[in-house]
Amino acid sequence: MIDSILGGFGSIMAVGPILGIIVGVVVGIVFGAIPGISGIMAVAIILPLTFYVDPIIGITMLLAVYKAGIYGGSISAILINTPGAAASFLTAQDGHALTKKGKAGKALDMSLFASVTGEFLSTLVLIFVAAPISSIALKAGPIERVFLLLFAYTVIGSITGESISRGLLSCCLGMLFALVGISPITGAERFTFGITELAGGFTFMPMLIGVLVMPEVIQAIKNRHIPESEIRFHKSPNPADNRIGWKEYKSVFKTILKSSGIGTFIGSLPGLGSSTAAFLAYGEAKRCAKKPEEYGKGSIEGIAAAESANNAVCGATMIPMLTLSIPGDDVAAVLMGAFMIQGITPGPTIFFEHGPMVYGIFAGFLLTDLFLLLIARSGFRFWTKVASIPRYYIFPCVTVFAFAGAFTVNQSLSDVFILLCFMVLGYGMRAISLNPAAFVIGFILTPFLEENLDQAIAIVGSDYHLFFATPFAWVFTALGAFSVYSTMRQRKKLNREEVETAVVEAEAH
Repeated sequence: MIDSILGGFGSIMAVGPILGIIVGVVVGIVFGAIPGISGIMAVAIILPLTFYVDPIIGITMLLAVYKAGIYGGSISAILINTPGAAASFLTAQDGHALTKKGKAGKALDMSLFASVTGEFLSTLVLIFVAAPISSIALKAGPIERVFLLLFAYTVIGSITGESISRGLLSCCLGMLFALVGISPITGAERFTFGITELAGGFTFMPMLIGVLVMPEVIQAIKNRHIPESEIRFHKSPNPADNRIGWKEYKSVFKTILKSSGIGTFIGSLPGLGSSTAAFLAYGEAKRCAKKPEEYGKGSIEGIAAAESANNAVCGATMIPMLTLSIPGDDVAAVLMGAFMIQGITPGPTIFFEHGPMVYGIFAGFLLTDLFLLLIARSGFRFWTKVASIPRYYIFPCVTVFAFAGAFTVNQSLSDVFILLCFMVLGYGMRAISLNPAAFVIGFILTPFLEENLDQAIAIVGSDYHLFFATPFAWVFTALGAFSVYSTMRQRKKLNREEVETAVVEAEAH
């Protein structure tokens, strides 16, 4: 393995990959720092640019956008109390409290150092754990993979979104659209309705942009009259209030280490995501803190816990995606599509078919952490200005990038029309609370399920009971049922707590 890692550094240490990482870090921080632009939007917009470069350059650039975008969300959360995602909500509480005290530099420093440390530790786990998991998964045949994929659908469909039924419905809707076109197994046309352009199915890139990006643009247009937050804070004249010293970093290192472990564990479980990791790590840090009363009022330990766990998810979420073809979250689903477009199919065989490239990407992960630390630290003043850019400048640019990206995939206007159709679909899904991320994951995983199901049926023939002759079938069926049950139980508990809180507040008034 050491030889593979060294070989990975040898392939990444070239002008092209390093330049791609630098560009990805800058783009990720910029998009992350702008309120209203999420990490998945940034990855989706940049994705078409990677089609024209070497896979190791394109994929490492996307990963850099992903990792830097997660960190960039903390900038607007700290400075203007506007978290770009739910995972940055806790950072906004403590970070903005420090900003109002004139200690914005300290909050930004703590966020950066905790983010980089969490990402670095998570990447080490990815490097040393992914290959052994892949070797074990390689022993699974088509029947086992069918049940594994069904488990993935169940987990992601049940966890994604506020409603289990809507999450599963979103996932099934994605599966339905993935079946459009000529069947790769039988050659039959499915759901084409005589339209020649649909014979090859829906192109991934226009579908992705239409469902994920454009509805956000429409929402921004609807909210154009809502006043935007402005950055207004005073800077403390004391230099120690505007930076984190080694002593302060050392004092919270145990919290960072524990929170990074929580984030890595949560990230390796499909469907839970960075928000879950941040809230769990923050709660655990507060429970063990010497001064828990400071949390939410400007605690650097609280920032360290939330940001290290939040960013540790980035590396860990690649473990199920690379080894089992199960995207850990919505961004991992988009990255999985990027791998497939580049001719690299994630799964148990990836280390045998594309080993040198995979370890090159791992090396790029580590270099991304270094460049993120250097670029983010040296440009705090610039990122502050970026966070205050008005929306009416941002979203027209996003729209141009979206349409250009959809067109450049196949140089076809039909892809632009597909984008428009999925834009309407994506906005409609949001209107009825369906989850676009679950839709995308269902769209991506369906071809794998179809292929393995066909092979499994060929193996068992008419003896369908053989599907359940393997212990994998029972294990993953039980895990799927437990996932749905535990999620339903957790949702009921949260709803009950919300009702009790509302009753207490009503009685107080």
